Amino acid sequence: MLVQMTQRLRRSCSFEATIQTILDDTIALHGAEYGNVQLPIGNELVIAAQRGLSTPFLQTFRRVRKDDGCACGRALRHGQPVIIADVEQDAEYAAFRGDAKTAGYRAVQTTPLLTQDRRLLGLVSTHFAEVHVPTPIEIETLQAYGIIAAEQAYRLLGDVPLAVKAEQMSTQLYAGLLTRQAS
Repeated sequence: MLVQMTQRLRRSCSFEATIQTILDDTIALHGAEYGNVQLPIGNELVIAAQRGLSTPFLQTFRRVRKDDGCACGRALRHGQPVIIADVEQDAEYAAFRGDAKTAGYRAVQTTPLLTQDRRLLGLVSTHFAEVHVPTPIEIETLQAYGIIAAEQAYRLLGDVPLAVKAEQMSTQLYAGLLTRQAS
């Protein structure tokens, strides 16, 4: 699986395409219903790509800080994967339970995308409709893939600061949401 995922990454010819590939591959790896990729801007994360998540979810999680109790806030804070098998049972997730119910997910995992030298590219999250725990091999595969993906994305980023690209992608994503809402 890792070989095929890596081959798809290597065929991505732009930073944006790489981010979409990371998202698609991670959703497929986990068999998840939904997912998103967040990129850092300063001490916050912004959603740069998503699949299947509701507009209210995207508005709630438009900007996340490391002290937030959601999976992505915790993963940013600790620099390692966070798995919430059941958001209804996770005390730290209490503030986001209504958002989870509205968006249609019951479990979430978030994994940092780190280069070999631990430079953060962003975070990838997958959301599951039912209580769920990814298998150890799925998490190990995602962590290995995350290193390859982060290295590839940074190469394609070139001289553009990551925060600038993150802001551009987030602005484009939310402009698309507003356009859909208006029509």
